[in-house]
Parts: sequence; structure tokens; C-alpha cells
Amino acid sequence: MAEEAIIRKLVADGDGTGDDRRIVQLFQLIIMLSKSNSDTKSITNKILINLDQIELSFQKQAQISAITEIEIANYEQLCTEIDEMITQNNSKMDAVKRELAEAKQIRKNRQEYDALAKLIKEKPSRVETSKRLKLLQDELEEAYAKQKMLEQRLIEKRKNMYTLAVLLDNLEEMNKEAEDVPMSEGDDASPAGAVPSSSAGSLK
Repeated sequence: MAEEAIIRKLVADGDGTGDDRRIVQLFQLIIMLSKSNSDTKSITNKILINLDQIELSFQKQAQISAITEIEIANYEQLCTEIDEMITQNNSKMDAVKRELAEAKQIRKNRQEYDALAKLIKEKPSRVETSKRLKLLQDELEEAYAKQKMLEQRLIEKRKNMYTLAVLLDNLEEMNKEAEDVPMSEGDDASPAGAVPSSSAGSLK
């Protein structure tokens, strides 16, 4: 009953293609062989040929299945290797990101250091500032000494000018007094232009 059901199903499905078609033909030949009383040899040969083809097809399918399993194993191995490579690349990328962040931080620190060094270089050091202050102090003291010397010279010049002015006034007064004295031949007067003793003391 089970064989008849299979036969009916295969017949109902049609000739089909490939292995299905060969199996259908095999069942048809078996049915023909059971019903035919003559020409059984020809049908038997066809059945044998069909069986050989089916066996060859099964061998091909077995080889294909084995190759497929090998390819599947290779693909699984390849997937595993790819996953490992992805994991390694992710680790490398993380390391590169960390190195890049460190490099950026180092560059930032170097820029800040260079800016600070430039600022320090522009500003004079304490030693240089002390030297400049000492130099300015010395120059200021020298200028103050020169000013005092000039002031002293000016005072002396003023004194000399004042003394000269007094002498000129005295000389002018003596000339006026000399002009006011009467002159005569018999007098024992001093020669004209002589300076009295009192006036001479004033000129000293």
C-alpha cells in the first residue's frame, strides 16, 4: 500500500526534472515489467541503466554535499578569523584613538609651554631687572651730581656777577667824586684819576 501510494504520488507529480524524473521513470519501468510478459529483457536493461544513472546522481549529490560541508566549515573558519580580525582592528583603533588623544594633549601642552616660554623670554628676569635698576640708579645719581655741580657753578657765577656789579658801581661813584673835586696848579692834590685810600679799600 505504501509503495502504491508513492507511485501514485510520483505519477501525479509528472515526470519532474533530474533525479525525480529518473525515479518516476524507474517506477514506470517496474510497473511495465510486472505487467508485460514479453520483452522483459529490454525493460530490465532500461531499469539497470536508470538505476546506474540514479546511483551516479546520488554519488554526485554525496560529493556535492561533502564539498558543501567542507565549504561551510571553511566559511565558518573564515568567519571566525574575520571576527578575530575585527576584534583586533577594533583594539588597534582604540589604541590609535588613545595615542591620538595623547598626541593632541602633548601638542596642546607644548603650545602652552611655548607660549609661556615666549612670555617669560619677553619679560626680563630678576637679575636683569636688578641690573637695569642699578644702572638707572647710577645714572640718576650721576645726573643729580651733575645738577648739583651746575647749580654750584651758577651760584658762583651769580656771586661773581654781583661782585662785578658792585665794583662797577663803586668805580662809577669814584669817577663822579673825582670829577667833583676842584683842580689847581699849586695844590698838592693827587694826580687826576688817583684813587683815594678809602676807595681803594672798597675795590679789594
